[in-house]
Amino acid sequence: MKSLGEADHVVVSVSGGKDSTYLLWWALKNVPKEKIIVVHAEIDIDWNETLDVVKKQCEFFGVPLKVVRATHADGSPKGFLSILEGTRKDRKTGELKEVKFPSPQFRWCTSELKMAPIHKFVRTLEGNIAVLIGERAEESSNRAKLKAWRPMEKLSKKGRTVVNVSPILQASEGQVWRLISKIGAPVHPCYDWGVKRASCAICIFSSDQDIEVAMDHAPNIVKKYLEVESKLEHTFRYKKETKTRPAVKERVLDIVNRILKRRSE
Repeated sequence: MKSLGEADHVVVSVSGGKDSTYLLWWALKNVPKEKIIVVHAEIDIDWNETLDVVKKQCEFFGVPLKVVRATHADGSPKGFLSILEGTRKDRKTGELKEVKFPSPQFRWCTSELKMAPIHKFVRTLEGNIAVLIGERAEESSNRAKLKAWRPMEKLSKKGRTVVNVSPILQASEGQVWRLISKIGAPVHPCYDWGVKRASCAICIFSSDQDIEVAMDHAPNIVKKYLEVESKLEHTFRYKKETKTRPAVKERVLDIVNRILKRRSE
């Protein structure tokens, strides 16, 4: 498959955020509607409102929604918190060790909880399949290096060819917001609360301000996060010591306490 025109199915991955809203609009402008399958990977630390927002967006665009969720080998639900409560096997020694929080270099949360259930769904399809992802180059240096068209050999087999496609890489944030405002598409309320990314309520990329928003609008998730975190030695924020600064080790609890102290002053 060399173009979207050859695709039998176009799977559009949506999160409820601004970029996936723009992506869905783009897909409907460039692909026959009957080929589009909208998929949302639900995660246990999503904002409480996220699934409802995704449903409203799909109703707005007039497309059906497929919700997928990650599972463990035994079929039980797999979530960010349940993974943290588990153990991992050292590849070299076979020793069971504590699971570490994701890092910018190893974002297992994305691969295991978002992409894995979407890929599992893709494996139920046949023919030429394009998986559309709402990545934009200006979001990070890594995304700026992405190619818009990326064959997925691990998902391809006889009778099925899969490619990842990032068609909005060159779109700017301003362009995205102008389009959403123009067409009047539903917007996730977390943007009004003060966060810039409608990803998980608590993410390794969350600023102190983002966590403060979560304290106010997703206290149930913050509470569960703190309960799991208390059992771990590895910290939410961690940076190795360098010649110019000491190591950074900070828990979500440290951030929450800092916020509460500021509020009380």
